[in-house]
Formats: sequence, C-alpha cells, structure tokens
Amino acid sequence: METIVVRVRRSLFAVPRDERGVETESRRGEHARRHRAWLRRARGPLSLVVLAALVTACGSASSPDTPSSPTRSTAPPSSSPAPDAGTSSEPPATSELTRDAQDAFKAAKAEHPGADLDQCTLTTPLDDTACGKAITAADQVASDTARRLREREPEHADLLYGAVLSAAAGFRDTLGPLRDTIPCYGLSDEPQPPPPLRAEAESICAEGADIAKTAWGIFLSQVEP
Repeated sequence: METIVVRVRRSLFAVPRDERGVETESRRGEHARRHRAWLRRARGPLSLVVLAALVTACGSASSPDTPSSPTRSTAPPSSSPAPDAGTSSEPPATSELTRDAQDAFKAAKAEHPGADLDQCTLTTPLDDTACGKAITAADQVASDTARRLREREPEHADLLYGAVLSAAAGFRDTLGPLRDTIPCYGLSDEPQPPPPLRAEAESICAEGADIAKTAWGIFLSQVEP
C-alpha cells in the first residue's frame, strides 16, 4: 500500500513563543488546541483516502492470474453429448452441374492421356519433346472437356458451365506464344534459334510454360473432384 504524505504549513506545528523567543504556557496550550482541531478536520478525508486504498488493494489481489474457486454445478451431468447439427460424417452433396464438369473432364482425360505439365520446368531444355507432348495432351483435354459440356447443353452451356469453359479457354490462350513466337519444346516445325539466341529463347519458353501451368491449375480446380 502506498504511503500517503500530507503536507501542512510549517507554522501550524511551530511552538508559540513570545517576543523574546521564550515559550509561554498560554501559547503552548493554544498550539495544542490548534493541533487537535487540525487532526479532527484531517481525520475525515484521510479515512476516505485510506478506505479507497484498501479497496484498490483488495481488488488487485483478485487478479485474473489468481484461479477462482470452482463452482459446483447444480445441473445433472449429461450422459452423452448432444449431436452437432452442423457436423456430419457424410461428404457434402455434389451439384449436378459440378458432376457434369467432372464427368466431361474424366472422359476427356481418358481419351487424351499424358497431360502432366510437371514435365515442364524452368530448366527444361528448349528441344525437350516430353514437355511439348504434355502441353499438347493438356490442350486436347481442355478442348475436349469444353466440347462435351457444350454438346450436353448446346443453348445454355455458357450460363451453366461458364467457369469451366472460361478456365479452359484461358489455358488454351497461354499456349499460342509457345507455338508461334518461338518453337518451344517441339510444338512447331519452325527451325531452332541460332546458338547466340538459344539461351534467351529457352528462358522465354520456360516463362511461357510456367504461365501455362498456372492456367492449367486454374482449369483443374474447376473440374477435379
């Protein structure tokens, strides 16, 4: 508890003296009366200050770090927890449109195997045909998936399967630079660049293939379970 210091004027407790500086009985008695009167006046406010300090100290003793006493529950223990309505062991139902897209993709992938774009990395050589074949297969899968969905709903395919069709078209758009600008990974019959330009061409093809892989991942997110 903090120490409370009460300051008063020095003349309040000064011992009365006469003109020669000698204490007198009458003045000493007057000084005592003044002292007792001051104590009576100060006792009231001082008690309030002390009480407030005690309340503060008692409050701080019950800090959150102090564990409270356990409260006994009057309710009888439940024999078994109530089932949570939001928790179910069954997987969420798949919509019919989602199943249509998944089925179309599964059939297209079975017809055009080899769509593994992990064959293409940032260090894949410019004339790596394995990467080129994987890109070609992925192009065929995306195109065939879109075709099957459009055949299923010729009039409303864009409305019903818009996300899948947009993802397929977005992926196929990334393949143009790999075929036309530079003969990347055997995707075209154009002659290879001369040796002084080979490193730069290889870097451009690697960046293009990486962009295609990102677009392929977006497409897969729309059609894979």
